[in-house]
Amino acid sequence: MAITVDTGLLKQIKRHGAFDVSACFHCGNCTAVCPLSDETGNFPRRMIRLGQIGDRDSLLNSPDTWLCYYCGECSDTCPREANPGEYMAAVRRYAISSAEPSGLARWMYGSTLGLLIVTVVLGAVLGALLVGLRSSSEVQHVLFRLVPYGTVHNVGIGIMALVALNTVISVSIVLRRFLKGTGRLPFGAYIAAGRATIVEIATMKRHRDETPKEGEPWYRNAATVHLAIMWGFMGLLLATILDYVFIALLPLGITTFWPARIIGTISGVAMMAGVTAALVRRYQKVEKNVARTDPMDAWLLWVLWILGVTGFWLEVAVTLRSSTPLTDVVLLIHAALAMELVLLTTFTKLAHVIYRPLALFAYFLRKGNAA
Repeated sequence: MAITVDTGLLKQIKRHGAFDVSACFHCGNCTAVCPLSDETGNFPRRMIRLGQIGDRDSLLNSPDTWLCYYCGECSDTCPREANPGEYMAAVRRYAISSAEPSGLARWMYGSTLGLLIVTVVLGAVLGALLVGLRSSSEVQHVLFRLVPYGTVHNVGIGIMALVALNTVISVSIVLRRFLKGTGRLPFGAYIAAGRATIVEIATMKRHRDETPKEGEPWYRNAATVHLAIMWGFMGLLLATILDYVFIALLPLGITTFWPARIIGTISGVAMMAGVTAALVRRYQKVEKNVARTDPMDAWLLWVLWILGVTGFWLEVAVTLRSSTPLTDVVLLIHAALAMELVLLTTFTKLAHVIYRPLALFAYFLRKGNAA
């Protein structure tokens, strides 16, 4: 089968990370020390080779890119200091931007200014939409003197529709890449792969089985931090959905749905603990895998941290039945950021929540088929 070689592939990947994988002479050390390397003995070395020879299709079609949790073992022990761990992280960033058809993700990953511009502009539009829905007529009159609210509303709805369509296309592209070549399999194979994927995502067993770092407390272990952020985020999403259903949709006449409040509080604490620990790890550069922080990594962590702080502020305000202009501003910031985070999922590092499960599913599907 003919292979299309992209001579500029490595240069494109380098725009998404800091590494010198050209120094790699394929000694196999990264595969030998990687806790996730299996009996095939080609992970992550094969991914490095695909980048070096410019085989873009094979690189992006492989779910192996997303199996790496960047424990840093390969980078710590690489005799050539090629930093293969950062290379794998850069390939994931490149995969996100290449699957997004509008080119906006490439701009956001390639330019810190671009990332800030998108964040501010989208946040401003979403904030204006929320002001038009919730604020007093006096506030609306001041804000919408130059641009009528109807215009802001139509622009906002148009942006959300385009982003939703873009997300569907991006996910379809990635899913088609991962399942390419698997062929038709028995229905039971899909069930088994789905079950294995759910277990791995829920427990991160493969991540936790990595070599523990000497002297590192359990609560700052990378897997623990990752689990806290993931389960906290998912719990907050569930609490938001429950609140919307039982307070806004159902005619129950209640202002507080306590199960959602309890789930939200516990999840918020877990997420804030995980995000704070992740920021501390990066600030202290405790390991090679956090020695460099990509702007997109910092963006996601700080957005989650701000959402956590503003969320607890609002919870206290609701509990104390306090309504002040400052609380209204906090609510506006919280709601606009939350909407922005969801809309930009497939444009940012948050795409992990979609692409990693899809990659794991494809991996377990192929592994089960090969068994």
